[in-house]
Amino acid sequence: MGVSGIILPPTLRTLNTAGGIIAVVLGIPVLLDLQAAVATLITILVLALLLVGAFEVGLRSLGTRSYGYRVPIIAIGIVTVILAGIAIVDTSIGQYILASILALALLLVGIRNLVHGITGHHPVAAPVETPVTAACSRVKSE
Repeated sequence: MGVSGIILPPTLRTLNTAGGIIAVVLGIPVLLDLQAAVATLITILVLALLLVGAFEVGLRSLGTRSYGYRVPIIAIGIVTVILAGIAIVDTSIGQYILASILALALLLVGIRNLVHGITGHHPVAAPVETPVTAACSRVKSE
């Protein structure tokens, strides 16, 4: 059962197992046809860009914030929709965007691991000291 079986409640264990099954079922076809996987990822990326851009334009135009705040957000939304349209027309741009996002994520993970390695800190939260816990419980009781 492992550590997850001890820590996670049954509902989360079920969701975790279901997610694993879905990942395996989707992973096999991806490994068999990489071009289709890239095309699918680009399609998902472009649709996400279209939705985000449209929501930025639509929601910010209805917003209550000042005119000077809404105009740049609406402009960014319009540019996002235009870039998504260009990525639909030319899939090589979509591949470039997808590769850039993945490369940036890899770079950030590498920098984080490098910093954790040099400083000796780990991404696990440090235990709360006893005085802090006592002070919090006093505040709650008052």
